[in-house]
Amino acid sequence: MMNANGGRQLNRGPWDSSDLNAPTDLVDFGSILFVPNPGVGVRADIEEGTQRVVAISFDYRESVLQVQAFASSKGASLWDEVVDDIYTSLTSQNVTAEKVTGPYGVEIHADIALGDAKNQKVRMFGFSGDRWLLRGTISGAAISDIEQKSELEDVFRGIVVKRGETPLPPREVLPLELPLGSIVTRAK
Repeated sequence: MMNANGGRQLNRGPWDSSDLNAPTDLVDFGSILFVPNPGVGVRADIEEGTQRVVAISFDYRESVLQVQAFASSKGASLWDEVVDDIYTSLTSQNVTAEKVTGPYGVEIHADIALGDAKNQKVRMFGFSGDRWLLRGTISGAAISDIEQKSELEDVFRGIVVKRGETPLPPREVLPLELPLGSIVTRAK
């Protein structure tokens, strides 16, 4: 949802780290910072082969919000391209998906097969900032439970993206790191 404010709605998040109105006292995962919420669990999603942190997941009751930040070109809304690519990819795999208008513009609602004849409904949306894209995916009860949906949308709005000055190609995942003192449990 691009506008005259460089992609950010006035006084609403997600935020760019340079924005004077951005929240403070944040948990720092490198390029993604967020307002701590004692009612919401936080997990780092780690890529198996590289052990690189590639996303952050927020767990609230029976729902999950996964977020990723990507590099984009200055002044362009990367989400407009990405949403079409995601939709095409899903439908080419015979996944039931539809584009709908949500609080951040066009989003995708999909019904993804998990195996064992189970499906999971997901909601994918994005927010384009100044040289970055923040993508969110909500799954679980928040698809239909208004209270859980509202809580996870508040988490998304409280995110601050620190793009950094390192040149990165569009769609490259912005670097994430575990905060000092975080506990990492490895799968056995």
